Amino acid sequence: MSNHEFKWKHFTPEIIFWCLRWYGSTPMSYANISNMLAEREISVNRWFIEYSPALRKKLRRYQFIRVDSSWQLDETYVKVKGKWFYLYRAINKQGETLDFYFSKKRNKYSAYQFFKRCLKYYPLDKQPKTLNTDKHSSYANAIARLKKEGYLRKDVKQRQVKYLNNGIESDHSPIKKLIMATSGFKVQKRAWATIQGFESMRMLNKGQFDFWLRRDERKTIVRERSAFMNRLFNVDAIYA
Repeated sequence: MSNHEFKWKHFTPEIIFWCLRWYGSTPMSYANISNMLAEREISVNRWFIEYSPALRKKLRRYQFIRVDSSWQLDETYVKVKGKWFYLYRAINKQGETLDFYFSKKRNKYSAYQFFKRCLKYYPLDKQPKTLNTDKHSSYANAIARLKKEGYLRKDVKQRQVKYLNNGIESDHSPIKKLIMATSGFKVQKRAWATIQGFESMRMLNKGQFDFWLRRDERKTIVRERSAFMNRLFNVDAIYA
């Protein structure tokens, strides 16, 4: 196989990505996937953990930078080996995922790192004028620090009205269902890798990268998105 990312694998990239798309888009456990693929005599390795970080990096290059008047930012809980961790997430007015950040703590440092991560690709003139957050003090501290350091526009306003964040509260649900289907995480590093895969597949299924699809009347939108994902790894064929 010429693609070094699949060297020494016992299955073709098409089959590997087929598994990744199923696991990353439906609330199925590894056991469910294994049973489903056993009919084709395919044994599932932990491909999702291995390829998810790479998928996120490749998708980042194609993520469209949209000018929005407001963003919604919030965090949800994820348990790792019996302890609660925090998944910070941000969406824009269209419901598109902007970025996400996995943290051991919920404090002003974590909020700062999350905000800085979201703003990395946005110059001041393309940043939102309003940030909708919950009432946790860490967000206000992070916003003040980012303004002082010049990463955030000075005229940005923070709104702490609960109903204004209904969009992101609803957007947590599909990710939480996928996380629950894993039956829990044991290692933080593997949890973060898996979450990157879930979020990446969620962004792809939302249509955030449809602008880059090669339109073909013979293909459904699902197959076009699958083909786009394969092309990111220089794999042209689609496993069906």
